[in-house]
Amino acid sequence: MIRQATLPLLFALSPAFHPDPEATLNRLERRLRKAVLRREPVSLGTAAAPYEPAAGRQASPLEALLKEEGLEVSITTATPRILREIDLLADLDRRHSVTVRMAVPLPEDPEPRMRAVRALAAEGVATSVLLSGAAGEEQLRALLQKAWEAGAWDVEIDAGSSRRSEKTFLLATFRRLRLEYGFPRGVPGRG
Repeated sequence: MIRQATLPLLFALSPAFHPDPEATLNRLERRLRKAVLRREPVSLGTAAAPYEPAAGRQASPLEALLKEEGLEVSITTATPRILREIDLLADLDRRHSVTVRMAVPLPEDPEPRMRAVRALAAEGVATSVLLSGAAGEEQLRALLQKAWEAGAWDVEIDAGSSRRSEKTFLLATFRRLRLEYGFPRGVPGRG
């Protein structure tokens, strides 16, 4: 049984109760302020629920971090629309240590996401690639080559949905190829 005193807390934290983007932004800003006060790393997005950049005239939740210095900020996104905030990310990287992890689902076309990785790396933001899904050795080679050319500092793989026998082969092949292509390489971040 839920105690009555916990209901307001559940209401404030549950995104299902907040279809309003303004309320979601306010909740995120409160979480960011707490992390800043505690000097904890700030993580936005996960592989399962990637960060979405602000749309239109909405203020970005990242702007709340401009008032602080010296934090570790990591962002996991699956959209090349992260480039809408590239100037903000570059400014944040001057004040903090910022890393962006671009999720690339397979077998989708990786090119738009690799262009985003290339643009972020050109701005000096440490960017890695997270491959998700099953792929053969030739496809992995092509993706690692594209990630290298885009300037990614590392490549990871999430083979969670693969069958056990496929997962073992995929991970072994990926680890071998990752080293063959020289990942991870030096992190260029300015933070």
